[in-house]
Amino acid sequence: MKVSELMGRKVLDKNAMEIGKVSDVDLMPKEGIIGTITISTGEVWVRNRTFEIKPSDIQQVGDYLILNLEEAEIKGIFEEEEEKAPEKTRLTLTKED
Repeated sequence: MKVSELMGRKVLDKNAMEIGKVSDVDLMPKEGIIGTITISTGEVWVRNRTFEIKPSDIQQVGDYLILNLEEAEIKGIFEEEEEKAPEKTRLTLTKED
């Protein structure tokens, strides 16, 4: 798959609820891998938010990018971060094993 094919792809949580769209991909050229993928919630949530995931947070890539995370987990992390630093809107999410 080309990076250009990933851009704009809809992102779903593990329960098939729409989370947003892929807005950016951070490549690690020396290693030849994807470092992080930026997701924009856009019109899906009341407030537009941006967060990053690692490739390990992805369950499946097809017509949609399906995460190993639930929408509630993502929103919960946003709420925790806003309490700590209200001006911060960019997060990096990783699923804890």
